[in-house]
Amino acid sequence: MKTNFRIVNRDQGGKVAEVYMYGVIGAGLDIDTNVIVAQVEQMRRQGIRDFKFFVNSEGGEVVQGCALFNYLDRTDIDVEWVIDGLAASMMAMLITNPNHKVSAARYAKLMYHRVQGSVYGNSAEVRSMAEMIDKFETSLIEMMARRMNEPVEEVRKEFFTDGLDHWMTAEEAKKRGLVDSIIEGRNIAEPAADIKSAKTVFDFFNKQLLNIIKPNNMDRAKFANLLNKQEKDIETDEALESAVKAVVDENVTLRDELKAERTKSAGLEQQVKTMNEAKVKQLVDSAIAAKKIGEDERETYTKLATNDFEMAEKIIGKLQGVTPVTDQLKTPVVNEAEKDWTFDDYHKKGKLENLMKENPQRYSELFEAKYGHKPNNI
Repeated sequence: MKTNFRIVNRDQGGKVAEVYMYGVIGAGLDIDTNVIVAQVEQMRRQGIRDFKFFVNSEGGEVVQGCALFNYLDRTDIDVEWVIDGLAASMMAMLITNPNHKVSAARYAKLMYHRVQGSVYGNSAEVRSMAEMIDKFETSLIEMMARRMNEPVEEVRKEFFTDGLDHWMTAEEAKKRGLVDSIIEGRNIAEPAADIKSAKTVFDFFNKQLLNIIKPNNMDRAKFANLLNKQEKDIETDEALESAVKAVVDENVTLRDELKAERTKSAGLEQQVKTMNEAKVKQLVDSAIAAKKIGEDERETYTKLATNDFEMAEKIIGKLQGVTPVTDQLKTPVVNEAEKDWTFDDYHKKGKLENLMKENPQRYSELFEAKYGHKPNNI
């Protein structure tokens, strides 16, 4: 990390902690809020109350920056910011606390722009990310508006609507209330002759911003760990770039393969669904055809079979079919060998009881022929 601390004695007595915040804000990066807060707390408990933060930062992670802003806002230390070079993006927001004193070198620059981020996912995840960005951006606008003592909507309209980077010189920032005082160097000289426009200044600092992604400004050990490589394998910029590209290419390949598998899986799921629906329909249709259930019960048994096919199959299997009334009224067919049998013939053959059960009408006729009246038990 580039952030470092030192304790110095003031001329009028007492001690002040000087903190150099050069680089990018973020966990594990140059300006790590987790580390800074722990170190400030340690010195605060040792009795040091004056802290001077020297700044040269392109900004960084909004969450980390907000955490540091809130910590410095609630703690009981006196804070002074000194912009040595650049206070851009999230770093420009860190110095907006109206209770803090802000000084800037004459040739320092400040830059403000909209919150940026990226997300990979479905439409719901992308919308959620956009909403989260808007919420953070609103908080940053409020911080800036408080410092400038201007309406929130005016600040939003001026700095956070067009999506562009808004640059200020130290003098311009002082006029807007973002800087309290300008620091003159020991050697005052005229500006370089070739700096003739705001674009020239922008191009110079924009190159500085782009430099933060160069491997030489990063911790190669962390890169090696993230890439599952040995540090010696990424000693050169070309080797690191190649390793990162390999990971990106692999990620794209895996993403495409996952998409293909999801499409295939969706197709198989649809096939299974169609087969199950057909099986359920066949079960219910068969039950209705067998008169085990009525057409008015189709929906009920369809839902039951859809949720638990085996249970529905067992229930339907235990139901008795209904014999049509016309079938019940039909006279059973008499065996050709028995068509001339009398009541006594059935009695002698031991089939009288079967006749009574299977063909009660014939039984009654033969009984009446023998005894002169119909049987009482039919």
